[in-house]
This record gives sequence, C-alpha cells and structure tokens, in this order.
Amino acid sequence: MTAVAEATATFESPATTQVSRYLLLTGTAPGEPGVGGVILKDIIEQSGRDRWNCCWLAPRQGPQLPFWSAIRTKVINRRFETGYRPLPGIAGEMISAAALKVRRWGMISNAQWTALECCRDWQPEVLVAVLESPAVIETVRQLQQVCRIPVRSIVWDDVDVLCRQAYFDRWTCRRMERTFGDVLRGSERVAVICETMQREYHRRYGVESTIIRHGVVPIADSEDGQESSSRDEYHIGFAGSNTAPDCLRSLVEGLDAVGWQIDGRDVILRILGARYLLDSRKAQRIEYFGWRPVEETRTRLSECDLLYLPQTFADDNRTFAELSFPTKLSTYLAARRPILLHAPDYASLAEFWRRFPLGPAVDSLNASDVMKGVQTILQANRLQRDEWRACGASVVEQAIGPKPFAAAVREFLC
Repeated sequence: MTAVAEATATFESPATTQVSRYLLLTGTAPGEPGVGGVILKDIIEQSGRDRWNCCWLAPRQGPQLPFWSAIRTKVINRRFETGYRPLPGIAGEMISAAALKVRRWGMISNAQWTALECCRDWQPEVLVAVLESPAVIETVRQLQQVCRIPVRSIVWDDVDVLCRQAYFDRWTCRRMERTFGDVLRGSERVAVICETMQREYHRRYGVESTIIRHGVVPIADSEDGQESSSRDEYHIGFAGSNTAPDCLRSLVEGLDAVGWQIDGRDVILRILGARYLLDSRKAQRIEYFGWRPVEETRTRLSECDLLYLPQTFADDNRTFAELSFPTKLSTYLAARRPILLHAPDYASLAEFWRRFPLGPAVDSLNASDVMKGVQTILQANRLQRDEWRACGASVVEQAIGPKPFAAAVREFLC
C-alpha cells in the first residue's frame, strides 16, 4: 500500500442513506458570474448549504476569491491547461505532450494532496466532482485510486470538447479520454446535461446517468410582454456565451441584407453575455448589455419578440453540437417568448425540438433561411403563438424547469 493510500484508508463514507456532508471539487466556483456558478449554487441550495464544503481549482488568472461566501471554500490554483506548440506539425505536438506531462504532474499532485487534506479536515461522506476541466478530471481520478469516499460526477461538456478548447496534442487527448472514462466508471452516480450525452455515455462507458438541467422560474403572467410586437420595432434576443459564432454571423448577415428592417419596422438584436466581438461593416442595431444576473436576463428577454438559439455547424465541433446542451434554453423558456432554433439536424437541440417544437427550426447556415425563420415568428398568428407558448409551458413542467431540476438534483444527491 502506498503512503497516500495508508494516509487515506480511513476516509470511508458511512453506510447511511441520508448524506450529511458533501465535498464539491470543481473548476467553477459556486455563485461566480456565469451559468456554471449559478447552477452549482442552486444545486447546493437544493440540499442545504450547511452540508457542503468546496475545493475550487481556480484558473490561473490571478488571486481570485469565491463569489459566494455561504460555504467554506479551499482555493487550489490550476495551471498548464493549454497545449504548447513551439513548432508546427508532429514535432510540435510531441514537444507539447512531453512538456504537459512534466509540468502538469506537480500541479495535479498538489491538487490531490490539498483535496485529501480537506477530506481529512472536513470528513465528507460524498465527493461531488464537476468534470469541466482537465485538471479536475485528473485530480478526481487520483483521488478515486487512493480514497474510499464515493464519487458522484457531473458532466456539462464532453472530454473531447475540453481537450479541443485546451489545444492539447493527440497523446494528451487520448490520455485524458481514458482518464475521463475511468472517472465515470468509478463514479457511484453520474449526472449529464442531455439525452444524447446520456445515451452516448451508456454506449461508450456502460454507465447509467441522471439528466440535470437548470431550471429558471418563469415570469408571471402580469409581467409577460406578449404584445411587444405592437411597438415600432422588433427585438431579437440572444443570451449567454457565443458558442456558435458561425450561426450568429448568418443571422447578422441576414439582417444586413434586409437593412435591419422587417415589415417596415426596425429590427434590434439584444445581446446579454460576458463577451461579444463586434465586426460591423454596415449600419446595425445592436443592444449589448454584457453579463446580467439570471432574473434581469429573463426580464430583458421577455421584452423581445423572439429569442435566437444556435448550435454550431462547424465540422470540428460536431461532438460539441451532439453532446452539449445550451443552458441558456432554461432562461429562454422562463422568458416565455417564441424561440428560433438554428442548429444542424444531428445536434442535441434538434432532437429536443422534434419532441418539443418551441418555434421554427433552421438547419442551414444560409442567411436567407435564417431570415425566413425570423419572419415565421414575427408574422405568426395568435393560434401559432399560443401553440408555442403551450409547448413551452409543457417543457418547463416536464423537462427544463424548477420542478424537474429539483427532482433530478434529489435523485443525484440523495
């Protein structure tokens, strides 16, 4: 038995049906700005914040403090999360692989030991791991090998997406994929973001999983901007990260082509999110609000005539489109406005739309096709709008709302 194993052999979860203490291992701090921080905060609130402590593998961008002081948090700095390419081609990849292996070893070892110290001090009964960074994945795998505390894993994006974002070489990607699979197979329970990921992980790793999608409380009838189209302009709403720049370009190109006017009314694109890159060559009408809290985002979206929901068509991001699920849909549903889906037919959202048609769907990057979808909503009659609204209410009740979210969290944690 190794020294680490001897030191941690006593860290066993008591055989109880009611878990009293959780340790969260994550690269996103609960409560921090952004959808991940909001989701984790709400998960913790569901089971009681007094039962949680957190190990936060914080990005390197300087000394950060948790944005939510309600739970005790240990900050662990993570580094070397991006591939290094001093040369092009295979030679550059080989150098990157060697450099990452050597440089990451110390960082992962430190994260492991720090997490073990937290286990020793806080005596958690369950380790909840959010597998949203390579550092968390590797640290959790190390803990599984030396620590008897059961692990429950949450997955928002597939490991292939994380490796691409990190610009890892092919060998590091393969190692990460193996480690990711080992973590899931070694987890007591697994939570995923959508049905396509659930099926794929059952096929790929043989694991059963719970779907956890965040739920936002819908606006009240008295606040609903149903008659927003009576104004002199149309508003198209978009919120969250721009993970489909190819789609957004098509929308803007379509609006450019019609001079940002439809039916004699000005069209305004309202954007809420942490960042948006402007690349304007024509007069445009864009309202940019930056990042806003969930409640304000929901309210500003409810003032729009339609909401725009894209998933990328990029060939090298096919896995992202197939296995990811934009959490912005929860806020869109809460705003109670018609939604235009812009996604390839193999995307997770396209499958979801076939079950729940929340508005028209466009499966092409052709700007004119996108504008046809926009006009379908803007020119829809009352009967069609009522059908979309009823479908949205059904989704909130059955799949993406506060009640399904709470039920899924209970199933995962209890």
